Formats: sequence, structure tokens, C-alpha cells
Amino acid sequence: MYLLALHEPYQSPQHPVPINATIVHALTLLHPAVPQPDGGRMYRCLTEFPGRTPGEVVPLSTLTFELDGGQLWPLVADWERVVDAVVHIARHQGCDAMPMGLPQVAAVLVGGGPNTVHELYQPDGSRSQTGPVERQQHLDELTGHVRRFAAEGPFWPGDNLVSPPREPRVLPYKPYRSN
Repeated sequence: MYLLALHEPYQSPQHPVPINATIVHALTLLHPAVPQPDGGRMYRCLTEFPGRTPGEVVPLSTLTFELDGGQLWPLVADWERVVDAVVHIARHQGCDAMPMGLPQVAAVLVGGGPNTVHELYQPDGSRSQTGPVERQQHLDELTGHVRRFAAEGPFWPGDNLVSPPREPRVLPYKPYRSN
């Protein structure tokens, strides 16, 4: 399982475009430099939610959706602190990571929940919509990149990982339902 986190863009001499997204192995959330038990509870959200597929890339926005549109984050984790720590670890080679400069539309799609429909405005004044189907296409493409990388060797999550917390016994999933 892999976490896709969008974050504030940063420049890197290894990349021609600003990096605004990072993919790490779910186990990286158990890195000792990640705030715990928050990282461990996020790891459990990634790995215990029903229906996940091994090797799947799960955006942070999907976790937000699964936690009642973010209403349940306070019961699980301070996701911002965790993502900041994960990006820091990735930037300093403390784990394997896929830093990416996602194009604006791709970032909007994976940054929104799995059912979100976005209205796109073109420079010529026309409008179009994009949503769940296009979001899944981007995620499938990213999953393919991760699988090719992982086929060359294990996706290293970092060293000295901690155990995930056992409490709460069941995480408070409640997929968001709009009225």
C-alpha cells in the first residue's frame, strides 16, 4: 500500500518542475521521525480499510473521504504534521519516495475526494467537468509507475520502524455523504 500526499511545492535540482506530491510506502508512516501514534493510525487507515488492493496508491484525500469528509481526523491523526514529517524524510533520503510535479488538473483530481466533480474553466471561456473517472485514470497511471519501481526492488520505507498502535481497536470510518 502506498500513500500519495499533495503538499506545498518545493524546488529540487533533480527535477525540472516544482515537486507538489510525494508517494511513499505505507510503512513509512511508522518511521520514528513521523509523529506517533498519529502516523501509525494513518498507516492503519491505509491498510485496514475494506477493499484495498495490494500495491494500491491511496491519496490522502481518499483517507479524508473515508473519515467523514475529514470530520473524524481529530480522532485519528494530525495529518498535516504527519505529511510534513513524511515529506521531510523523503526529501532527505530517509525512505524511498516518488517525488512528483503533478500537472494542475491531476493535482486537483487526486486532491479531491473519490466522488468529487470539478468544473474546469478554459482560457477561451469554455467550461468542462472532470471527476471520478479521470481521477481513477490518474491513480491507475501512478500505481503503474509505483509497480514498475517496486519491481526493481523493495520500496524502502525507512529504518527502525515502530509498531502501529493497537488502539483504537476499530478506526472510525464513515465515508462522507453529501446531502
